[in-house]
Amino acid sequence: MTNSTAIVTDAFSKGRVGLGLGINQIAGAAGFLIGPVIGGLLTEWSWRWVFLFNVPLGIFGVIWGIWRLREPVTFAKHQRIDWFGLLTLTIGLTGVLLGLSMLAFPILSPPVTNTIIVIGLISLILFAIIEPRIKQPMVQLRLFRNRLFLMANLSGLLNGIGRGAVLFLLIFFLQGPYGQDPLSAGLLLIPFGLAFMVIGPISGRISDSIGSRILAPVGLGISSLGLLGLATITPTTPYWLLALFMALMGGGSGFFVSPNTNAIMSSVEPQKRGSAAGILTMLNNTGQMLSIAIVFPLALSAVPMVAMMQVFIYGGGMSQFPAALAIFLHGLHFAFLVSFGISVVAMIVAALRPAH
Repeated sequence: MTNSTAIVTDAFSKGRVGLGLGINQIAGAAGFLIGPVIGGLLTEWSWRWVFLFNVPLGIFGVIWGIWRLREPVTFAKHQRIDWFGLLTLTIGLTGVLLGLSMLAFPILSPPVTNTIIVIGLISLILFAIIEPRIKQPMVQLRLFRNRLFLMANLSGLLNGIGRGAVLFLLIFFLQGPYGQDPLSAGLLLIPFGLAFMVIGPISGRISDSIGSRILAPVGLGISSLGLLGLATITPTTPYWLLALFMALMGGGSGFFVSPNTNAIMSSVEPQKRGSAAGILTMLNNTGQMLSIAIVFPLALSAVPMVAMMQVFIYGGGMSQFPAALAIFLHGLHFAFLVSFGISVVAMIVAALRPAH
């Protein structure tokens, strides 16, 4: 994912980067549309095929990349690997995210979980103190001195926190209260991915002309409206209304992602694009992990495990778990409201960026 962003930015000339990123977004959206459908079909045989299916795709990608990809620039010799940054950032992010996940899903004892979080925080502090002093750092923290780069990445992080767990919550809702099997649930998610796929290239192309200062907050605002609507859904909600809320979420995300990525990649020098794409991907993934750690306990902590295993893996509704249904809907609505609030904050941050 990181390299694809840098490759696309290199491949498209200045003034057309947003168009290239928007086209690249179509591929991601197409995968989003097709993936749940294929996943639903594969689970008819075994859930293990959801993972095995990707193995030949990965092998093909390796062979094709070696055959076709070429470097457009010559790199400086005698570059060194930043082992300190690599170790401290890996330990830090792993400790914090794993610890928060264990708080959300208490598999380990509290002392062990707290120790993991403390180790992660100490590692991140060491990383933040020493990394700027390293001659060839793994993460170019100096890039954050650029206000556009800072605000675009911060809004991307907050967007990841706000909507990272939404797909999972929708799947749980569709297979639980809405009573669908995994394949049908995947098909019902199409409005989200379709809106994302249609809007992404358009907003990317527009961002080449007017920048991201307007498009990014508008997109986050539209996504926020979709999240607010999802906070009202029930088992009797008509599908056209549910599809509208999903389309608002997908379309708003499409409006935000391409212009925001364009702003980040266009705000750095060409030789720093790999670092910029790496930071963007790291923060987006961190936001999605935090989203799961924050939102899942709100929606699922009080739901009995037997109901979760039966309904959320195999689908078919929650008629045999009436008490769990009420608990889940209450938690689901609260989780969507929290995601809505975070998206509103992301919208405000996105609006504070300078023009580019």
